Amino acid sequence: MGVIKTMERSATVAFSPNAPFLAAGTMAGAIDLSFSASASLEIFKLDYADPSTNMPLAGGAVHTSERFHRLAWGTAGAETDLSLGILAGGLVDGTVNLWNPAKIVGVSKTQAAAETPLICKLEKHTGAVKGLQFNPFSSNLLASGAADGELAIWDLANPSAPSLYPALKGATGPGNAAAGEVTCLAWNRKVQHILASTSADGTTIVWDLKRQRPVISFTDPNLKTRCSCLVWNPEVATQLIVASDDDRCPTLQVWDLRNAVSPQRTLTAHTKGVLSMAWCPSDTSLLLSCGKDNRTLCWDTSSGEVVAEIPASSNWNFDVQWSARTPGILGAASFDGKVSLYNLQNASAPGSEQAGMGVNADFSEIKEVSSGPKKPMLKAPSFMQRPCSVAFGFGGRMVTQKPGATTLYPPVVTEEALVGEAGEFEAALAAGDKTTMREFCAKKVDNASEEVEKEVWSFLKVLFEEDSRRQLLSHLDLELPAATEPVTEYDEEEDKEEVEKEEAPEAVTEAVETPTTPPKAEALPDDPKADDDGAGFFEND
Repeated sequence: MGVIKTMERSATVAFSPNAPFLAAGTMAGAIDLSFSASASLEIFKLDYADPSTNMPLAGGAVHTSERFHRLAWGTAGAETDLSLGILAGGLVDGTVNLWNPAKIVGVSKTQAAAETPLICKLEKHTGAVKGLQFNPFSSNLLASGAADGELAIWDLANPSAPSLYPALKGATGPGNAAAGEVTCLAWNRKVQHILASTSADGTTIVWDLKRQRPVISFTDPNLKTRCSCLVWNPEVATQLIVASDDDRCPTLQVWDLRNAVSPQRTLTAHTKGVLSMAWCPSDTSLLLSCGKDNRTLCWDTSSGEVVAEIPASSNWNFDVQWSARTPGILGAASFDGKVSLYNLQNASAPGSEQAGMGVNADFSEIKEVSSGPKKPMLKAPSFMQRPCSVAFGFGGRMVTQKPGATTLYPPVVTEEALVGEAGEFEAALAAGDKTTMREFCAKKVDNASEEVEKEVWSFLKVLFEEDSRRQLLSHLDLELPAATEPVTEYDEEEDKEEVEKEEAPEAVTEAVETPTTPPKAEALPDDPKADDDGAGFFEND
């Protein structure tokens, strides 16, 4: 799978939900080649029609006080000055900053400094914010979770003065000894008021915001490992996948809340801990995962198999995202200082594009050596399949097909004149006499607009004349040869007799000498062996 776009940034990313832009915030814990300690928020323009792999900046960079752990891009309803939605960033110092991307796109660096795009700062957490997501049903709801073990639900109906919902009952916090670092959170894709969070101690909690308390909590009974990320199944409201960044258990566990005693299924392919997951919004059977083994895999969740793989990088891919607008486009951020975009339509089967990685002695270049030819993706995404099809048949009939239904329509008339001429032709054929066909051909000759067409119908008209042979010769300007001798009636019997006389051979008689039978030899009367048949040879006296 080739890279279609790339940029040199150590950043976590977020796709715009309604415009061709990609936001990037400097990732916490990542150091670039310049060892810069600064942090910034940038927005890049995505032009897939441009063959270049570069992503140009859509506006000036916005400097931030701290680096990012999470970046989320949500819509903002009918706000006129928030036409591109709201960008929310979870920072290392525990604050959640809100920006107006419309004041970043198309604005130079100096203009951005003069008119700050920062809407407000949400200050609630005391630890790094590692969980951040907008509600998919109500874009004004934003959930955040931090390393202090605290969850917060924000109402952004008025972005400049957001309100905080009451604390969830039973939620861990700084004063709770059982507090665990919130590593990830996610809203349910089917039920608006359900939220799930996972922590570093391996516990996953499902919250009901209507009751403001947890519904259920679970952990792996066999091995308590640190949970790094979770995602809800877009189709099954009670099913979610939890992954661990622990190298001892680099698996994706499928849990169903209807039986949360143990995982329903385990997806195994990574050899080291899993860092990020993302469910495809265009095909709910596809799931992305990336881990410490430098692999980024695309899973078929229905079968549990890996159907495609992104070429391995030289370092960990710590963040993967699907494009919200363009089906099949995905982004991967790596600790090697690159953010790359790929097209799933160019994907290959797992293992077909693995490359050997190496670094030169002067650290100047990464070497990649392909290990074999590219193999096609094991499963075609649903968005690449034709949603419907149509075909025309004889007689102007049309048939359409879509999943689960085939429809046959009555004849569709597209050319009235052609249908009328076809009807006249069928009527002439049904009559079955030469006169009707001759009249039809004569009419076609009169209506012909080109000489070639007129000549064709004239020739066909001759074939239906009473004396068609003579008329055909006359039409071709040919004459019958003149007769020089009187023509007599042909007598077949007489001709046959003459042929037999000519072919009969002369009679040849040959004398055939009849062979004579030689006389039978008679034994002499004095010969004693004349009547001996040899039987006495076996007689012993």
